[in-house]
Amino acid sequence: MSEICYRNEFKHEISQKNKVILTSRLRKFLKHDENSIGNSYSIRSLYFDTIYDDAYWDKEDGRSYREKFRIRYYNNDASFIRLEKKVKDGAVGYKQSACITKDMADQLIQKKYDCLADANHPLLQEFYVKCKSQCMEPKVIITYEREAFAYGPGNTRITLDFDMHASTQVTSFFHDGRIGIREPGIDCVLEVKFDNYLPDWIQSLVQTEEITSTSHSKYVIGRHLNQI
Repeated sequence: MSEICYRNEFKHEISQKNKVILTSRLRKFLKHDENSIGNSYSIRSLYFDTIYDDAYWDKEDGRSYREKFRIRYYNNDASFIRLEKKVKDGAVGYKQSACITKDMADQLIQKKYDCLADANHPLLQEFYVKCKSQCMEPKVIITYEREAFAYGPGNTRITLDFDMHASTQVTSFFHDGRIGIREPGIDCVLEVKFDNYLPDWIQSLVQTEEITSTSHSKYVIGRHLNQI
């Protein structure tokens, strides 16, 4: 399993006007990240939770330590799929991932977790054990567009996520196009992620007139849109 690297992450909900201003500014000074095709790319994730919705309630109750599991692919390309574990521990967090095949993903969607019984990767082993012991289930699909920028010092990454849709029709995970209900009232979520420090000029670059931080959780919002 990859080495755990704790990172800082700050989120801000911004308007369409400030999204346009900020993306124009960022494109002048930073390069897009390696996943970009053109300016933005699509992300689709399927989140798993226990039958008691422990990950959902951990977030809603404001618990300091939280973890979520999801499978994810990009730009409707099912040839590259990852299982990811995202952990939040106080003000910092980390993410671990392992590649899986489409066949494995299809079986996980159907709750046929034995496809991971002989997996060698520690994260796949952990997910298998938790699926079996905690009765994990696929809960909600989240689809959205992302424009992402990267800067080496501080391992800094700036993302703007928009046009989010959510669906509990988990068997539609590999269907083309947007599925589910669109997130209302939020034009864009700005996220700034970095390891130990954020360069001052980057901090100045991402300033907008909307400076209120948010704990915006795509998983929780997706569950709300589909009435839990």
